[in-house]
Amino acid sequence: MPPADIHAASLRENTLGAQLLAGTLKCLFVGSVQTFDAPDGRPLRTGIRKKPTDRLRLEVDGFPGDASAERDHHTHDKAVHLFSEEYYAEVETRLGVPLPRPTFGENLSTRGIVDKDVRVGDLLSVGNALICVTQPTERCRVIGRSLGLPRILKALHELEICGFYAKVISPGEVCVGDAISVRQRAEHDWTIGRLHHFMFKQLTDDLLVAEVMALSALSDEWKARIQVMRGRAKRGEPLSSNLVEL
Repeated sequence: MPPADIHAASLRENTLGAQLLAGTLKCLFVGSVQTFDAPDGRPLRTGIRKKPTDRLRLEVDGFPGDASAERDHHTHDKAVHLFSEEYYAEVETRLGVPLPRPTFGENLSTRGIVDKDVRVGDLLSVGNALICVTQPTERCRVIGRSLGLPRILKALHELEICGFYAKVISPGEVCVGDAISVRQRAEHDWTIGRLHHFMFKQLTDDLLVAEVMALSALSDEWKARIQVMRGRAKRGEPLSSNLVEL
């Protein structure tokens, strides 16, 4: 196929992908850092227990009043946290218990926007704001401690569910019920779901590692994390201390 035809085919595929990937903002959550007694009886300082709101302006550094107890959990590349409402049913079925919203500390609970379809580098419009997908979310033990359900991490890994972060390209007002659509589709096939699978299953594949590290839209933090995890994989160590006891 001539180069011009290849380019045209790529553009058609990109446009089609943008048309197919669309969703709705079901819930909007924000919250400050709190300290409370977790179900295990020990104090827990975290911003995971966010509160619902109907409308808020998304700024370059995230939503006003939103915070994390860990500085590296709220950076320029991780200004807003998205998680699909569809995944709750899967996790609840696996655990056999209902889950409160937002269990995972997400800001935007979506419908129709799932890990297997979203690519790192996709530009998404949410209300009047424009965001860029930067990396999968690597889950930590705080989720289980907050709920008194330490096995939830194992469930997430078995189901290969993670959610993702995005940086804010253009601030704007965001409202529950807003449409979420793709303004521009990244021209590769590294979805959030594929990246999560790669991080825990394919770190010894040198060719894949090089391909992932070359993704310009993937956050520097996640690229650095790849090297840490890759070292563990080569040494035969557990990839996540959060899963050792589960």
